[in-house]
Order: sequence, then structure tokens, then C-alpha cells
Amino acid sequence: ELSEKISNKNIKNVKMDYLSMGMTDDFEVAIEEGANMIRIGRGIFGF
Repeated sequence: ELSEKISNKNIKNVKMDYLSMGMTDDFEVAIEEGANMIRIGRGIFGF
């Protein structure tokens, strides 16, 4: 919702092409909420 509000303001030099949310434990929810970039480092690298 916040991403959409900012995008709709058409602020000069601000592009909202990506919504990055979620981590290894909650990436499914992030995808459900519209994230198009997720961070799953621990799930891949095991840290």
C-alpha cells in the first residue's frame, strides 16, 4: 500500500519499480503481498 501511494505521487526522479520485502522465514507472505524482489540469503547460504 505504501509503495502504491508513493508511486501515485509521481515524484520527480523517484521510480517504484520494485517492492523488496521478506526474508527466508516469511518470503511466501511477501510474495502474497506483492513483492517482486525477495531476500532469501539464509535459505540459500545457510547463515
